[in-house]
Amino acid sequence: MKYLQVYFVLIITILPLLGCQKSNKLNSQLDDKSYINNFELLQENPNNQTSLRIVSPKAIIDPKSNNLEIIESSIEIFNKNGQDFKVKSGNSILNNLTNSIRVFNNVNISFPNNQDYYITTNSFDWDLNTSVIDINNEVNINLDNTKINASNGFYNIGYGLLNIDNSELNRNVYNSSGEEKYQIQIKADFAKWFKKDNTLVFTSNEKQVQTTINFLITE
Repeated sequence: MKYLQVYFVLIITILPLLGCQKSNKLNSQLDDKSYINNFELLQENPNNQTSLRIVSPKAIIDPKSNNLEIIESSIEIFNKNGQDFKVKSGNSILNNLTNSIRVFNNVNISFPNNQDYYITTNSFDWDLNTSVIDINNEVNINLDNTKINASNGFYNIGYGLLNIDNSELNRNVYNSSGEEKYQIQIKADFAKWFKKDNTLVFTSNEKQVQTTINFLITE
């Protein structure tokens, strides 16, 4: 009986000490990180003639991985002809070891020359040593009156070319009075959007592209 009482007292004594050790360890981990307010980064890559500018109200440096977590980031990408596009997202992580960036959480890609053109997705990865941005999840594209959904894709900054897979296009066509006349739907295995010419090319395995036109009846 005495043995049980001593054991119980010992357990009660050790538990607060363990709690203090965990608390001190957690505080130490939090204190290791550095926080930067009004963050701004400029980076140029002469290999692919691109540069980017990242601004954010807050960034966090992880000293163990040397990664940079950027909160509510705004990223401007420039090519040799000027600004190519702008990206806004909830978060992004810059990996200094691999010189790559992952952008995620409500990603919106807009084009400065046309406010009606934009792309939304959940995330993308970009090896900054290359000109190719990998959008490895669902892509939603808005080109004025045209909407395109795709399973994934990638954008080549150097060529201004967006490649997407398993695409479905929906477009509303209006007359001069602003009345909707008909709707076009195109389904294809692959599609390409050429930014410079603003053209779309659809292809499928064995050249099968499904096109549907719905003519609207108006009185």
